[in-house]
Amino acid sequence: MIRTQKHSTSLSFLREVFCAHYLGLFLLTFAFINTSCKDEPSTPPWNNEAQSASEQTTVTDRAPQPNKSEVENTTEVRFVAYNIRNYLTMRRGKELRPKPETEIDDLIENLARTTPDVLGLCEIGNQADLDDLQDRLKKAGHDLPHQYLTSGEDPVRRLALLSRFPITEHPSPLRSYKIGNEEFKVSRGFLDATINTPAGDIRLLGAHLKSKRPVKHYDQAVIRRHEALILRKRATEILGAQNPPMLLVYGDMNDTKRSQTIRTIKGPYHGKNSLKPLELAAEDGTKWTQYWAAEDIYSRFDFAFVSDQLLPKIVQKKSYVLDTPRGDTASDHRALVIIIK
Repeated sequence: MIRTQKHSTSLSFLREVFCAHYLGLFLLTFAFINTSCKDEPSTPPWNNEAQSASEQTTVTDRAPQPNKSEVENTTEVRFVAYNIRNYLTMRRGKELRPKPETEIDDLIENLARTTPDVLGLCEIGNQADLDDLQDRLKKAGHDLPHQYLTSGEDPVRRLALLSRFPITEHPSPLRSYKIGNEEFKVSRGFLDATINTPAGDIRLLGAHLKSKRPVKHYDQAVIRRHEALILRKRATEILGAQNPPMLLVYGDMNDTKRSQTIRTIKGPYHGKNSLKPLELAAEDGTKWTQYWAAEDIYSRFDFAFVSDQLLPKIVQKKSYVLDTPRGDTASDHRALVIIIK
């Protein structure tokens, strides 16, 4: 009996301790909840927080976007090199006619996509043709008020520049070369000019070398190599100055990467007179710039070479070959778009 009484007493004591413990926890929890409820106006529930964040995102998305001119880096220059395929009056079928309007429409659309600051052209015709292209680009929203037209022995196809920035011309005499005992001059000549841009003064040397079409009596490849050698000599003269400029040599070279023509233009591998070819590609990774429909051949004929002075200013990641749609009639070439900063 004594043992049972002691056991009951112990159980009663434990119950009291247990109840007191949980009563304390209950009161503490009630106090916490009560305090939280008082803070509710300044601390909305989780689902309201999510809704508020969603509303905030919507407001941000609808906020006015800055103008292009506000976010555009004013020191960035877009140079476009493009053989625009016979933007001139020539025999088309049985008649002398200018470039068809459908081809011009495609060309303007392509050029508008590149948003050029400076445009280096191959296969433009006379002054009226250049003025016509300049006017059409302006109507499309791309005003390039400065121009330079030059030519060689070819009375039909010329080289030209259109630019947002002032142009300083550097006319040079047409140099001749000999094959055997016969003397020749560079057919399309060379374009030599300096553009005063926000990225600095850039010297441009444009070329359109002999095509791969055969000619009587002489190998077209030999003619092209002679023209490339004269172009290389001009580049060496420019880079050999006491304070050599930032030089960009560009154009339709009508030859491929490992040819003697391209190796000649590049010059020495090292040294202040060397020129570095820019490796450009379209969105799909292709590098071809000319399609020869008669032979169904895609080739990289259009090149851009830069001097050591200009190379650090080339934004390689933004530079590219313009991708053109299937059936594009603007040209048999694709444009090179080079970003300089």
